[in-house]
Amino acid sequence: MVGATHPRGRPAVALHPGMRGSTQVVHDDLRARILTGELPAGSELAQARVAADYGVSRGPVREAFRMLEREGLLAAQVNQRCHVMPISLTDVEHVYALRVANESLALTVSVPRMTADELATMEGLLPALSDPRSQDFDTWESRHQQFHALLVHHVEPPMRQVLAQWADHTSRYRRVYLADETGGWSQGAREHAQLLEHCRNADVPAAGRLLAQHLSRAAVTLLASMDPGYEPALLRAAVRQVVAAADAAAQQQGEDRPTRRRLPAAGA
Repeated sequence: MVGATHPRGRPAVALHPGMRGSTQVVHDDLRARILTGELPAGSELAQARVAADYGVSRGPVREAFRMLEREGLLAAQVNQRCHVMPISLTDVEHVYALRVANESLALTVSVPRMTADELATMEGLLPALSDPRSQDFDTWESRHQQFHALLVHHVEPPMRQVLAQWADHTSRYRRVYLADETGGWSQGAREHAQLLEHCRNADVPAAGRLLAQHLSRAAVTLLASMDPGYEPALLRAAVRQVVAAADAAAQQQGEDRPTRRRLPAAGA
């Protein structure tokens, strides 16, 4: 038996023999392998064998399992085993609803503080984001996460860390979404360009509204592919809340008629 086995007797990917490290090393490596699909849903992890493969005692492995359980990536079984959780409808909806509400909030803080260099970096990422099928997913995903991280870069580190964890979590969903999607990537590319333009114009309400719609579109498409009859009430409520706040801010902005600063495009 290897460290991870798949139900129905199909062998799963073996863990990395001889790796040394602590709870965090084991957690981070297993987490990455789950998020990338190397350890697919249903894969079984045996505590004793994982400890042997990573060259650690069972204590760090046990704690790493607990951390992954709290993140919704593993589920405990009997005999010190866990299995990789499948992607569920409620998981997809809840994580994306959290991202819609909180990333839009973080963006309202970040946009007025963005620098010309940050905007130039975002602009430089756009060509790579135009078609994920033209490159390997890991490269596209890294650049995609970098773009979204820049949108919320100016909030405090604790919030940035939480937002990054949610973005990592939805990486599993994006793999499914992009594998089955035939045309949504082009709309996503347009939305990334529009987000950059709103940031360059310091148009906080428009940026927040579009970010909420951008995230929810990906979630709704994925949910519909999983269950066409599923109604994502929480996700829709999160979007309505963000859009209402953005509309109110835009109205107030129009009444106050502030002078917006526009940062120059790269090379200008």
